[in-house]
Amino acid sequence: MTRALYLCLFAFIACSRISADNSFFIVAPDSKNQQVLSIAVTANGSQAQVSQRDALKLPFDASGSAVYPKGRHFIITGSDNEISHAATIALGTTGKLQLIATSKLDGPLGYTSVDRSGHYLLSAHYRTGRISVYGLDPDGAVSSLVRTFETPNREAHSILTTRDNRFAYIPCVKNNNALFQYAFDERSGQLTPLEPFDAKPPAMFGPRHIAYHPSLPITYFSNEQQLGVSVYSIGSDGQLSDIQHATTMPRRSPFEQGKRDLHASDLVVSPDGKLLFVAVRDFNGNEDSVFSFRVEPDGRLSQVARTRVGDIPWKIDTSPSGQHLIVRESGDKQFTIWKVQSDGSLTLAATLDLPTAANDFSVIGLD
Repeated sequence: MTRALYLCLFAFIACSRISADNSFFIVAPDSKNQQVLSIAVTANGSQAQVSQRDALKLPFDASGSAVYPKGRHFIITGSDNEISHAATIALGTTGKLQLIATSKLDGPLGYTSVDRSGHYLLSAHYRTGRISVYGLDPDGAVSSLVRTFETPNREAHSILTTRDNRFAYIPCVKNNNALFQYAFDERSGQLTPLEPFDAKPPAMFGPRHIAYHPSLPITYFSNEQQLGVSVYSIGSDGQLSDIQHATTMPRRSPFEQGKRDLHASDLVVSPDGKLLFVAVRDFNGNEDSVFSFRVEPDGRLSQVARTRVGDIPWKIDTSPSGQHLIVRESGDKQFTIWKVQSDGSLTLAATLDLPTAANDFSVIGLD
């Protein structure tokens, strides 16, 4: 084989690898049409191509999405006539969706996640504070209810187990401002309150969503009312200790129950742990933004950039490589794909209109 042919083959392999690293799927529930969508994203430099694959019809209004850690499966949740449902779905390498199982569940569902072992589906219901743990079959199908209880405070916004799967935290927003701490048993699915039970975030911070550092015993909470991010260290006993409360921008006016103004929403840490992004929604103006923070070696944050985005950035996530940020803008009913620059700033790469009331989504790579 000639040297020129070797070089051509090397370039082809390198380009193929780059393409694979920058290609991924977005799986999005579509409550308007009782279906789930498969969206292919292929990025090349500062641009990205976005295309929809065939949708999969479901027998309920789909609203939530959680990735199952084993294989290319995920769980879509929703309701129909006040009955909660879950569907376990497999994603093929071409983006084709396959329904594995559907289940009717006891009680309401809200924010959902799957524990690190892939044995349990966890749910936090916002209005009631009801926490539910369901068993998962080996193929990811949702089975029996393991445990359910209500948090002392309502407006429980999320639940997510730690990287080592030993603990779970449940933040409550607005006037119910709290941060409840639990030990999690991955053998039984039981959640046991720690003592002290409430990590007691500062007044009116409103911790909302959770993100964990990929290697440090550090967790981050987006603060809905404070418009920032709180940084906590995780002790060996699961107890949280706050080490920083980073801000993004000041509120325009004091928080009033029932009045929508500026609210922080979702956050995500890059796969390499070097950047953190948090979204701030503006219901009465045009301050909607994603703020970028550099993650310091000890887990603390330094703000490095602010990117104005479309109307109401509700959920955000990174691509598997961390080179792109996906933003679901509920006001504009669209997805936007942003190229993450080396300094943490964002450059718009693609936009996809998606008129559905569901704002959740999951990101799955090609591997």
